[in-house]
Amino acid sequence: MTRPTLSAVALLPIRFFFGATFLFAGLDKLVLDPTFFDPSAPTGIQAQLESFARSSPLGDLIQVSLPLAAPIGFLIAVAELGIGIGAITGLAFRVAAVGGAGLSLLLFLTASWAVRPYYLGPDLPYLVGWISLAIAGHGDVLVPGWARTAFGVLPVADASELAPRPTIGAAVDAVVPSPGRRAMLEALALAALAAILASFALPFRALGLIAETPLPTGSPGAGGTPATQGPGATSSAPPVATGGSGSIEIPVATVAQVRAGGGAAAFQVPFSAPAPFPAGDPGIIVQVADGSFVAFDAICTHAGCTVLWDQADALLVCPCHDARFDPAHGAAVVDGPAPSPLGRLSIAVNHATGTISLAS
Repeated sequence: MTRPTLSAVALLPIRFFFGATFLFAGLDKLVLDPTFFDPSAPTGIQAQLESFARSSPLGDLIQVSLPLAAPIGFLIAVAELGIGIGAITGLAFRVAAVGGAGLSLLLFLTASWAVRPYYLGPDLPYLVGWISLAIAGHGDVLVPGWARTAFGVLPVADASELAPRPTIGAAVDAVVPSPGRRAMLEALALAALAAILASFALPFRALGLIAETPLPTGSPGAGGTPATQGPGATSSAPPVATGGSGSIEIPVATVAQVRAGGGAAAFQVPFSAPAPFPAGDPGIIVQVADGSFVAFDAICTHAGCTVLWDQADALLVCPCHDARFDPAHGAAVVDGPAPSPLGRLSIAVNHATGTISLAS
């Protein structure tokens, strides 16, 4: 066995950080996050895909895949487990690195696509790092003995140690398998390990051992009337033309719903809404400290997730990367990675009827 090169040793921090991060990401989805597979949760895979469909260049494909949100989320989690195990142990290392690069590219085109400037998004650096690891290989550095001798053959990286194939008629004591066969067996073993590890999550969910995490009080999705039940809530009321100037008002909530929701009510901008309203986007109405009502496009300006109402702090909070917006000051960014305020929506409040409408 040749001595490990300095370049191979230098890649160890990236290799183990990437491996541990992907391993944790898979376990987080399968075991630690009680809302990931919940189709009604604003932080679940269903809501995430709906957010990505609005901003990603793969939007049409994501839209078609929405009915399969839960299976897609499960496959992503299992893939993350396999990639993490491969990176850490060296088992099917290049296969794992290529898989990591592919998954990071997919996340860049979805979760990070709306991030501006691009270097604030986390997935592009992962993509470049995984490509580097796929090119370099593990260099036989810190590869456990069981991985070196698995299936009775030598690692592909140690081609110099492979005995030459015997010529026809030569007497041999053992058959030396090809590197290609080893790579295939390692990939199968890696997939099996990921599947076995993923299966451990099933008893936790089946027995209810994963505690449900309640949403912040008064946040969208925390219950109440349809107008306060998260980004999927819609208003069936058609646009209503009022006044002689041709203005349009679209009822989306009521004052009572905002107060019942702890000071906020979520809604969806009807697809029939004219420009400049962002048809189909989730919106949120907030009653600020002076008693007035304001409304915003609820899509976070960082990565496109749907913001939630934090009644305790009177802020709109992104559950994905913890960006925080102040509705009393035009949804200005007060914390986190968001580059700009939320988009403001024009509304009209009819205090006689209690109706709140989008108004042009």
